[in-house]
Amino acid sequence: MKKPSSMPTVADVARVAGVGAITVSRFVNETSYVSAAKKKKIQAAIDKLGYRPNQAARILKGHRAKVIGLILPDLADPFFGKCASAIESYASAHGYMTLIVASKHDRNISNNEVSMLIGQRVAGLIVVPSLSNDSLTEFLHEGIPIVALDRPLSGIAADEVVVENLGGAQTAVEHLIGHGHKRIVCVGYDKESHAVSHRILGYTNAMQSAGLKPELRLSIQSYEDALKLAKQWSKSPDRPSAVFTLNNVATRHMLEALREVNLQIPEKIALVAFDDLELAKLLSPALTVVRQPAVGLGAQAARVLFERIAAPKNQESEFGIKLVLPVEFIIRNSCGCTGIPAA
Repeated sequence: MKKPSSMPTVADVARVAGVGAITVSRFVNETSYVSAAKKKKIQAAIDKLGYRPNQAARILKGHRAKVIGLILPDLADPFFGKCASAIESYASAHGYMTLIVASKHDRNISNNEVSMLIGQRVAGLIVVPSLSNDSLTEFLHEGIPIVALDRPLSGIAADEVVVENLGGAQTAVEHLIGHGHKRIVCVGYDKESHAVSHRILGYTNAMQSAGLKPELRLSIQSYEDALKLAKQWSKSPDRPSAVFTLNNVATRHMLEALREVNLQIPEKIALVAFDDLELAKLLSPALTVVRQPAVGLGAQAARVLFERIAAPKNQESEFGIKLVLPVEFIIRNSCGCTGIPAA
């Protein structure tokens, strides 16, 4: 009876590719130079045989796993979901897996995740900072490159990829002011985050430049919070005429709450949101937004990280690359504009 074939080995790949086993090992482990011609032959042999490197053995030998870590504050936020998808796609195209975890804004959870990722010997880390950065210094001690996504890492030498939060927010609020609104309330939460704090600054700049008084409501983290605020407005003859929401979560809650208390948008209260919801253009009215390049943000963060991973270990390289991606102001109807096609 014929025995089932075993998994292909380095020797099998070497035989099919017509090169030495040491050359195959160098290619798989990325430990030294292999010519382009030999790389092509080895990859063809790997594809033909279905060879898979033994990651556990590589780790035991001191190599990094072909895995990157991604720490997000919230897996439920569609914006971070798009970023994560772009990062995972980029990593997969380079033969790496992505290990995704969520800190949930909890220091203990975040510290445990950092320890776990170091134990997994990930090759690099992309992180959306939301808490103290102290635990991340362990990555630097291990020589693992870090890229900060959406907001910078204070006190740590890391590359960062962010968007133009301040300018985008200022443009949105100036548009509302152009409609004649004088009482525009800024609604959201997480004011300590870099991204949100810059959006608040953009809102404040626009209001003060127009001689208007900024009005902040920065504890809207749930539907209940939004409904309480909307009920107050519905009973007040001096309610705001417009709302600027700081993030997707606040936007969803405010839309639902305003509908519940029958404050029609934009007839009774206009609304402009920072970040574009998946169904924003299908809402009635369609939602005017500051659109962030979520896919581009994730892809650029992954590109920077893999450039660090690929750099020779003895190559001196200055950390601190800062990429600021532009945002796009999408005018629809919730701001009060009419006859605008839903982009």
